[in-house]
Amino acid sequence: MEKSDLMRIYHAECDASPSDVGYDPSALEELNRAIQTLMEEERIWSGSYALSRNGKVFADSTMGTLACNWCGHTDFTPDTLFELQSVGKVFTAIAVLKLMEEGRLSLDQPVMEWIPEFNHGEFREITILHLLTHTSGLCALDGTFPQDERRWWDFMNESDPGGTWLQAVVDTGLHARPGEKWIYSTIAYIVLGEIIRRASGEDPESFIEKNIFLPCDMKDTHWRRNATPEQIRRYNVANETDLGMVKQCMESDPEMVKQCMESDPEMVKNCMISDTDLETKQCKGNIMLMAAPTYPVWDGIPDTAGGQMSTCREMLHLGEMILNGGIYHGTRVIGEEALSYLWTPMTGPSVHNISFGRDEAIIYGAGMPIYSSSYDHEQVLSEGTIYHEGAGTCVFLVDRSKNFTAMFQTSFRHEFDWDERAVKGLATIIHSGIL
Repeated sequence: MEKSDLMRIYHAECDASPSDVGYDPSALEELNRAIQTLMEEERIWSGSYALSRNGKVFADSTMGTLACNWCGHTDFTPDTLFELQSVGKVFTAIAVLKLMEEGRLSLDQPVMEWIPEFNHGEFREITILHLLTHTSGLCALDGTFPQDERRWWDFMNESDPGGTWLQAVVDTGLHARPGEKWIYSTIAYIVLGEIIRRASGEDPESFIEKNIFLPCDMKDTHWRRNATPEQIRRYNVANETDLGMVKQCMESDPEMVKQCMESDPEMVKNCMISDTDLETKQCKGNIMLMAAPTYPVWDGIPDTAGGQMSTCREMLHLGEMILNGGIYHGTRVIGEEALSYLWTPMTGPSVHNISFGRDEAIIYGAGMPIYSSSYDHEQVLSEGTIYHEGAGTCVFLVDRSKNFTAMFQTSFRHEFDWDERAVKGLATIIHSGIL
């Protein structure tokens, strides 16, 4: 690994040079400049990306810092693990498609055949495909409809989350009739996780790990709540929630406090609740506190709407599997016919995205948006490119026409910040280099 002192960029070893695979090196210079500008403006802490074409990784670079010193680390490096957020929904979608090809479920199957609580009113009309395409009408992501904010967990008995959450989803009601509107719904993918559980007979997280992570050689990719201490030491401390977890760790682990005190005493001071002498502070826990997900997870409820940690490089393994029709380095993960549902349009022109104040047509496959210049004017990609964004933020994309896949992340300084340049803008720059 080498580091450029000028821009503090880390470059991991790659399989080929950009020119070897038909990619303009100047686009990487522009990409680095754009990320550096966002850091100078204090919009983001860090930026990283990994790019592959024709099965060869030709870029794997990082720049910037963590939000604070963490276990002796300050820089974001290629082996830093970051949270995929909603990009993790892609794993859930592929798991459902795998169960479909095995004959265990069908996409037009009513959800109520798996979830009896859905045998109620218009919930009876919801199909598995509606869940995959965000057209179920189920409770939307927080902030989607400020005038109609619904929180399904408010209807749940937290003393028995596993036994009451599905009824809570139904009690929350629908924003729209199934199939009529595109409304981004995190709970739809949690319900899909429950269907995976019932169709496979396994915990959905275990099913995904066994059938996707492992055959794609994604050894570092894991759910945050299942992390090992070694993995946690490589975590990206990215936002206020993460800083709160660091604060807890500082209060509970004297050895970590000592280690960090030596390298960044100001950070330790800022993370301590009281001025109690560090040497006499009681140990209440350890580094494993950082394994807590950055969004609520209750026992008995599937963690299939996000929550995984990974690196840009490992996400290229998933992209390569998709480009190779479901095969990764000779190992069959899923059949090409089933996988093709990801890039086959499943929503018609009459189905409009009405999330976050929009009212526009959207093309969505069975788990990922499909780029079309006719509808998406915020970024410039190849027609038919499939992609998924994750808040925080990160983007995974696969361009079958150019045999190209990419993953990038930009850690916003504040958890709920948004800057289109760090998402759509970087995606456009990345695509511009394909020759």
